[in-house]
Amino acid sequence: MEKSIQHFKQKGFAVLTTVVILSAAGILYTLNMAQSQLIDNRILGNVFRNNEALANAESGVNLILNKLSHIDTAEQVINQLPFTYPEQLTEAHYYLVNVKSIKDDQLQITSTGYSQDKSATKMVSLKVERIEVFDIPVTTLSANGQLKINSKGNINTGCEGLSKEDCRSPGNIAEQAVISGVSSQSSELCSSDSTESLLNDQIENIADQQWGNATSFAGTVFDNVDAIDDMKQATSLFESTFGIRLNDAKEALASSDLVANIDMTESSALSCSEQLNAIDESISIIYIKGDCNIDVNDPAYQAYPETERFTIGTIDKPKMVFFEGGTFVTQPESGVSINGLLYFIPASEALLDENGNVLYSDGVIQTVDQQIVDMSGVRVNGALLSEYNCSHNETDKNKSASMQRFSVRYDKTVLNHLYGQLNMQPSAMRYQFVVGSWRDFNGSL
Repeated sequence: MEKSIQHFKQKGFAVLTTVVILSAAGILYTLNMAQSQLIDNRILGNVFRNNEALANAESGVNLILNKLSHIDTAEQVINQLPFTYPEQLTEAHYYLVNVKSIKDDQLQITSTGYSQDKSATKMVSLKVERIEVFDIPVTTLSANGQLKINSKGNINTGCEGLSKEDCRSPGNIAEQAVISGVSSQSSELCSSDSTESLLNDQIENIADQQWGNATSFAGTVFDNVDAIDDMKQATSLFESTFGIRLNDAKEALASSDLVANIDMTESSALSCSEQLNAIDESISIIYIKGDCNIDVNDPAYQAYPETERFTIGTIDKPKMVFFEGGTFVTQPESGVSINGLLYFIPASEALLDENGNVLYSDGVIQTVDQQIVDMSGVRVNGALLSEYNCSHNETDKNKSASMQRFSVRYDKTVLNHLYGQLNMQPSAMRYQFVVGSWRDFNGSL
């Protein structure tokens, strides 16, 4: 009996011990789980607050980018560099942004974001570069008369090899491929059954002579030329493009030190290609009178490899080339490439009677503007414009060399760069990220 009682007591004690141990283990497990949950909650809280701080830092960056996307507010920022917003941190703001200049066209934006309880901070730093948007020509090829483009010619609207639907950067595409202001006179001048022409559906004819928005000038060679007050009164492609009268522009171009003037109508003129090669790199405008002969035997042309054309301007240093009363004259195996803008302008010539004699009126020679220009052998990366009643490349049909074919490719970037070089007034401004400059990391209070 005593053994049974003793055995029962021992068994009870073992059970009690086991229960106590299991209870203690359960309590420890529960405490450990609670502690783990608290740690998880803290981690989640830290992640949330860090994400909140990052979102607020990005909000500060977006605020500055929005200010920089509008000319008026952009000037407020740029004129106060280094710029800080807000001026000091308050309970109402969860970010502090600083903007400073690091190059002429680049800014450094540093935004520190805070969580709502200010316990977490996140810093975002990036560089942005300025892109000024100008009222550049809206078409690849524009003419103040009829166009007669041989089928061998190439007119590209800006995304080479891609349709407008497939192009990933639609802003780089010309609004129209070709715009032509057609009159009955230009129709007769350009009519030719022997020329295989560009399909009519590639040319947009305009009746109201509205080729696009005229650019604005500030501190350029046209700075002292009176602008047209009412652009609805513009009567030519030139006036619609530059907002000034052609004759006024000619005077300004002829007298400016910022323009390279080449007059090939003078009997003593040096080789045109030699004069072009001698132009200082800082000169962005070239004005040529008469035909510009690019002779493959000219030493200036010999600098170019056999497979390349004589080239005016580069992607980084584009040129604006005006041609009065002439065109490029090239050899069968050569041609001319222009990075920038090429503008053909008619010259005035003496009016002759049926016998070939000069006509006078009150002792003054009567003149008439030239009517036709041949654009064969020209390649332009940017935009091409012509003030002639008839602009054509009919001679291309008799030339088999691919280098000599007429070609125009619309390049918005080159045109904006060119207008920026000329100090024209931008119509809009925006900033884009500098690739590889984004940095974000935890800040410190």
